[in-house]
Amino acid sequence: MKIDSVRNAVVGIIDYQAGNIQSIENAFIHIGARVIRVVAEHQIQDCTHLVLPGVGAFGFCAEHLRSSGLIPALERWALEEGRPLLGICVGMQLLSDSSEESEESQGLGWFGGTVKRILASPGIRVPHVGWNIVAFENDFGEFAAGDETDFYFDHSFAYQNPSKGAVLGFCTHGERFSAIIEQGNIIATQFHPEKSQEAGLRFLRGFLAR
Repeated sequence: MKIDSVRNAVVGIIDYQAGNIQSIENAFIHIGARVIRVVAEHQIQDCTHLVLPGVGAFGFCAEHLRSSGLIPALERWALEEGRPLLGICVGMQLLSDSSEESEESQGLGWFGGTVKRILASPGIRVPHVGWNIVAFENDFGEFAAGDETDFYFDHSFAYQNPSKGAVLGFCTHGERFSAIIEQGNIIATQFHPEKSQEAGLRFLRGFLAR
C-alpha cells in the first residue's frame, strides 16, 4: 500500500454520542491519518473516509444515529457516491434491517438481513469477548483469501447472513457468523480493529487504501 494513501487520508469518525471513539481516533492517528470527529454534515466534505462506530445496545445506537440527522449525508456518501465507509461493531450491525436485541428499532438496511443473538452453550460464553480467528474469504489490503488472523471481539449479537453485499471474513463462536462484510467501498467489521493490535492496524491501512 502506498504511504501517500495514509498520509493524505482524512478520516471522519461519526460522533453521534454512542460510545467512546477515542481508541478509534488514536489508531488512525497512529498509522498517520488525520482525524475529524464529525458531528455536523458540513464536516463530511473535508473527509476522504468515514467511520461509523457503535458501542452498546442496537436500539440505543440506532436512535442516536437518527437523532444526529446525519443519515441522509451518510447514504449520499456511501450509496450514491460510493465513497469509503467503515462500520465497526454495532456500527456494522446498524447496516442490517433489524436486530433481535431491539426489535422495535430499524437499522439502515444497506446490507439487509437481521442481527441475531449468539446462543450460549457448554464452552461458549456470551458475550463473546476476546481474541478469535477471522478466516478471510477474499483479499483485503495486506490480507489474502485463506488467511486466518486473530482479532479482538466484544459482542453478544452477530450478523449471520446479510442479504446484500458479500462476506469478506467469517468467525466461529458456537455458530459461524459474518466478521467482515463489504459492498462496494462499504466495509464493516464485528471485531474492533482499533483494539486488535498490529492486525487491526494492518486492517485499517487496507481500509485507507480504498
